[in-house]
Formats: sequence, C-alpha cells, structure tokens
Amino acid sequence: MNKISSQIEDRLRQSTHMHWIIVAAVMFTLVAMWGTTYNSYSLFVTPVQESLQVSRSDIVLGVTVKGIGSILGSYLCALLLNKIPVMKLLRLCALLLVGNIVLLSFVQNLWQYYAVLFIQAVLTVVGGFIPLSIIIHNWFEKRSALAIGLAFTGTGLGGVIFNWLGGIWIPSMGWRRAMFLFGIIVLFIFLITLFLIIRATPYEMGLRPYGASDDSDAAEVDGELQGIEVREAFKSARFWIFMSAVFLMGIATNSLFNNISPHLIDTGYSLPQAAKITSALMLFLMIGKALIGYLFDLLGLRRGALLCTLSISLAIFSAIMINNRIFILTLIVGAGIGLSFNSIAYPVFSLHLFGPKNYARFSSFLQIAHGFATILNPIIVSIIFQRSHSYIPAFWIFFIISCLVAITWLFVLPSQNKEPF
Repeated sequence: MNKISSQIEDRLRQSTHMHWIIVAAVMFTLVAMWGTTYNSYSLFVTPVQESLQVSRSDIVLGVTVKGIGSILGSYLCALLLNKIPVMKLLRLCALLLVGNIVLLSFVQNLWQYYAVLFIQAVLTVVGGFIPLSIIIHNWFEKRSALAIGLAFTGTGLGGVIFNWLGGIWIPSMGWRRAMFLFGIIVLFIFLITLFLIIRATPYEMGLRPYGASDDSDAAEVDGELQGIEVREAFKSARFWIFMSAVFLMGIATNSLFNNISPHLIDTGYSLPQAAKITSALMLFLMIGKALIGYLFDLLGLRRGALLCTLSISLAIFSAIMINNRIFILTLIVGAGIGLSFNSIAYPVFSLHLFGPKNYARFSSFLQIAHGFATILNPIIVSIIFQRSHSYIPAFWIFFIISCLVAITWLFVLPSQNKEPF
C-alpha cells in the first residue's frame, strides 16, 4: 500500500493541476459521504419502516436524532482538530463511517436504527465540511471560495448518483443489500481520495498554495497563524448579532428545503410534477454552489451574503405564489443560489472574518447554530401548519425573517477588501 501511495504521489507531483485535483478529490469524498447518508435518506424511509414494523413518525424522528448528532459532531470536530492532524481525523472518520453504513443494513429494531443514525451524523460532521474546507484553504490562498464551491457540489452530485442506484437496487434486492453495497462503494472512494490523493498541505508535495505570495511562504515557515481569539469574539455584541443572523438564515433555508415538495402537492401540483420541480432545484443547487463560491471571491463577504439571502427571499416568495407557474423558474433559481449559503458561506466567514488561527472552532460555532436551526424549524413549521393547514403562513414568516437577515448583513459584515483576514 505504501509503495502504491508513493508511486501515485510521485505522479501527482508532476501534474500542473494538482490544486484542482485536490478539489476534485474532495468533491468525490463528499459524493460518497453525503450521497449515502443524507441525500438518499428519503429513499429508505418507507422500506425501513416496513422492515422494522414501526410508524412513519417513528422513522421521521430519525431526522431529529441526526440533528442532535450533528450539533455534537460540530463541537467534537473543533476539539479533535486541536489534538489530531486533519488527515488522520478524516481517515479515521471515513473508516468508521463505512462501518456505520454497513452496520445500518443489519439493524433489527428502532433503537438500533436511532443509535446508528446518531453516530452517522456525528461522523459525517466531524469528518465532513470543516476538515475538508481546511484542506481546501491550505491548498488555495486565492480563489479559495470558488474551490470550496466546486468541491462542495459533491453533496448534490452524491444525491443524484446514490438516489439513482438506490432506485434500482432497493426494489430488486431490498434496502439492506442496497445499503451494504453503498458501504462498499464508499470504502472504495475513500481509499482513493483520502488515502491516495488528498494531502493536508501542498508543502507535503513540494508545492505552494494556489496564488501564494512570498509573505505566505514566510508565514508557513514561521508557523504563525493570524486570527481572533474566541474569548475576544464572545465579548463583542457584533459577533452575537452575526451568529443570530446565521441561526435565522438556517431556519429560513430549512423551511424551504424540507417542505417544498409537500407544499407543491398541497397547492395542486401532482406528485410527478413536484418531483420534477424538486429535481430541477437540486440540479441548480449544484451549479449554485460553484457560482456562489466564485461570487464570494468576486464580491466579498457582504455582497456575497446579501445575494444569497435575497435569493432565498425570492425563493420563499415564489413558493408562496407558486399557483402562478411563472414562479417555478424564480423558485428554482432563487433556491439554487440561496440554499448554497449553508455550505459555502460558513467556511468563507470563518476564514475571512476570524482568521485561520481558530478556524475550526469558529466553523464549529456556525455549524452548531445551523444545527439548532435544523432542529427548531420542523417544530415551528409543524405548529403553524396544524393551525392553518397550509405552509403559506410559515413561509410568510420566514420571508420576513430572511429580509431582516439581509439588512443585518449590511451592518455586521465588512465591505469588499476590508475583511479582517
């Protein structure tokens, strides 16, 4: 294995596109990680429910279990990154996640199912966006937001691939064998990307970060990282306003992401029509992630965040007005750009607002805020829906919230070329 790894590394050193090969490897890591855990989850709901002989509400509660696991994972990620090198953490989580996916195919009761989902969420967060974005930042001094945007399209691509495979395998061989095969595929992808291709920094391969200056090389030699201390940030009212805006943005985006399909059906669209609109939205979301990464590099934090937030406002308003079919297009475009915020903006905020010194800790705070929004949103929507029997009143509330968040960005985010780091 070491000999093969050395031969591959020697070949990669000779490539003039090694930085973008790293981006592709991170993308395929996320294809495997998210395609099998989050983005194909809905395919398994009915067959797992029938197999375990439980109610639909019992199975759907797994979403809440995963939300709690993601919050714990966000906290553990920053803690572990202070003690374990990033590549060791990634590889350890990858192997444990493979075992977890395989173990899921053997669950026999609801509590086993919940336990596996909880551990799965922890592993996906600990070995997911935060350490992978650290890798990207290490390899890119310039155009890092674009690189992250391209790499993180892997989550959507994973959903396309594994939903397609699941749609074929589950009816023909059952959900257990399909999940077991998912685990084998994930293991194969992880061995190639995390063990053979990806390295923590370009310096390990005798290369420099993309767009690196002489000053950045000197900083690498000195080993000094700039950044804001966590205790200093906690003393700032601006920081807590910023975190509140992140939390509210998470509630707004989750309201649309989780409820668009049933809302379309409730407003008169057939199930096939709703599925086509949702599929188009997911495909545009893949494009939106790369686009938003590029626009954050081009426009800076304030205008990039403002564009995302106004896009989600447009998407929510379009959902409210969806009886008029002209709003299907604005829903797809607005959601494709706006929903990209949750994966692209957090690593960009963490680096350029707070610096690389405590990047993992600030990233984890943003993920925790989003995790609480993920848990709270279904509760709010459920209460409003039970009283009104419609998603529209909830959407009006989240539309107003998203507009308030857009205004907040104007006051708490720096303008272009005035970012602290």
